[in-house]
Amino acid sequence: MSFLNTSSTSVNATPIPSNVRREDAVKLLQDHEFFLLCDPHHLSHKTLPQPAETEKDPASVDLARKHFKLPADLEPVVTDPVVKVYEVVDDLPNPVWSSHVVSREEFVDHDEGTWVRIHSPMGVVMETRWSVREDKKTGKGALELVEDVAITCSRLVMGIVKGQVENNWRGIHKKIIDKLVADTAPAAPVA
Repeated sequence: MSFLNTSSTSVNATPIPSNVRREDAVKLLQDHEFFLLCDPHHLSHKTLPQPAETEKDPASVDLARKHFKLPADLEPVVTDPVVKVYEVVDDLPNPVWSSHVVSREEFVDHDEGTWVRIHSPMGVVMETRWSVREDKKTGKGALELVEDVAITCSRLVMGIVKGQVENNWRGIHKKIIDKLVADTAPAAPVA
C-alpha cells in the first residue's frame, strides 16, 4: 500500500423491531434494487455483464472468489451469478470531484445479508458487509441491522468518504427498517 493511501473501518448498527422476522430482513438486504435506491445520492444504476473470467460459469463460487478477490471469510449464497455487478451514478456535492460520480458496485449475498464492494473514482474502495444479527447487548433474540464498513483510499479524500458514510448511514438504515415494518404490518381490514 502506498504511503498516500490509508484505510478506515467502522460499524453501524440499528435495532430491528421485534415483529420483523430474521428471514424477511435478510431477504430485503438481498433485494439489490431496493438496496441501491436507499442511497440518498442515487441517481441511476444499471446491471453490468459478467466479466469474461466468470461469464462461462457465473454460479461458480470458486471462480467468483478468484476473479473478484472475495474475502476469505465471506461465504456466498450460491446464486447465478454469485457476484452481481452494477454501474451506479450518484450525485455527491463536494469540492473535490464531479458531482456525478460513477462507481462500479459488486454485490454478493450471504446467509446474513449482502456484501458490497464499491469502486469509485480517485481510487476509493469501500467494502461493506450488511448483516442481520442477534443483538448481543440486549440478547433475548433481539435482532439488529449491522453495517461493517472498510474504506481504502487516498489520505487526501478519506475525510470526505468517511464523512459521507457518517452522514448517510442513519438515513439508509431508517429506509430499510421502515420498509421492514411496512411489509410486516398487518393488512388493514376490508370494509
